[in-house]
Amino acid sequence: MNVRCNYCRQSFNLSRDYLVDALAKSGEKKQKYHTVECINCRKMIKVPMAQMKRYAPQPSSEEGDKDTAN
Repeated sequence: MNVRCNYCRQSFNLSRDYLVDALAKSGEKKQKYHTVECINCRKMIKVPMAQMKRYAPQPSSEEGDKDTAN
């Protein structure tokens, strides 16, 4: 997922593993935003959870079919 800093306009990527971890942590607290530190200016950026959910990998239906087949 590509994120752009609101202050210095530096663009950087968030990995899929990071998104999964952030969604798990914020899901427990029922947060609407996750804060990410800019790699250039070190200011905190609010990233909406709804946007992170769109880019996070979804579990495939094949994995669920394998578990029920056994």
